[in-house]
Amino acid sequence: MAEQIETDLWRLDIPLVGNPLKNLNSYLIAGERNLLIDTGFRQVPCREAMTRQLQEIGVDLDRTDIFLTHRHSDHAGLAPELVRPGCRVYISQVDLPGLEDAMSEDRWRALYRDYERNGFPSEETASLWHSNPAQNAGAAHWAPSLYTPLADGAELAYGSHHLRCMLTPGHTPGHLCLYEPERRWLFCGDHVLFHITPNICRWSGVPDSLGDYLESLERVKMLPVARLLPAHRAETGDLSARVEELRQHHARRLAEVLEILRREPGLTAYQIAGRMRWSIRCRTWADFPVTQKFFAVGEALAHLDYLKVRGQVERRNRAGTYEYCVTSDIGTTQE
Repeated sequence: MAEQIETDLWRLDIPLVGNPLKNLNSYLIAGERNLLIDTGFRQVPCREAMTRQLQEIGVDLDRTDIFLTHRHSDHAGLAPELVRPGCRVYISQVDLPGLEDAMSEDRWRALYRDYERNGFPSEETASLWHSNPAQNAGAAHWAPSLYTPLADGAELAYGSHHLRCMLTPGHTPGHLCLYEPERRWLFCGDHVLFHITPNICRWSGVPDSLGDYLESLERVKMLPVARLLPAHRAETGDLSARVEELRQHHARRLAEVLEILRREPGLTAYQIAGRMRWSIRCRTWADFPVTQKFFAVGEALAHLDYLKVRGQVERRNRAGTYEYCVTSDIGTTQE
């Protein structure tokens, strides 16, 4: 059921069935012209929940634009089905090319080959081909004219609301938060979450996703916010305190990766991820669902990139497989 938060602000609860995230919080700013923020996977449960709740509110999609905080399929998957002629789908100009990439089989083959070079078993990447919602539950077709790219600082006006786009790279290269300074609303997408931490993984062409994310946290930390509107779970709280908690979480993660490599130099990212601590109900790394291994290895890679950029970790190529060591543990490296 849709929840009315304020007179012209609604939260739509979109279930992410079988996914540890559990739900997507889609938000609607209602007025003469509406703005729908994030949409859900291109999956039947998301589609049915979205349709039902829009009908409950009485939303006319012919007067509704869509804002995507970022390119992930649980946020962008349904957008092409929901948008009507004459309406817009907004997304950052940085993330826009990634929507097309996500529909490319060649792109996914290249990504999985890279994960295999980082130790991911080929039989598990083969399984991902059919089970990874990032690959299979995004938008079904690509039409550049459907999307309106936004730059950092772009402003959108809906009724009395003047909303400012804030580029907050890290979770994706072009993640956008949307800030309403008069009401002090912050639609923070997956940039700041409570109870769970945003997944920060390696992105192609980005040298240091985690470093970008930590800088982006500082950008929002001191914003005057009366209502924080995250994209997942119902939990919310103090923005500045949560930013500090997230910074400390990644500091512990970095220390953990270094400690693992001091004990066992020469591990792959897959092996490192298997030795890291994760909040998941699995007894061993072997018990992890393969999709969760995919995200865990991506996060391990982001932390390794952060350490590599700062000269604390080095990577070597051993017969086509990448292994990592603390810098003091090896002499020369081969890229």
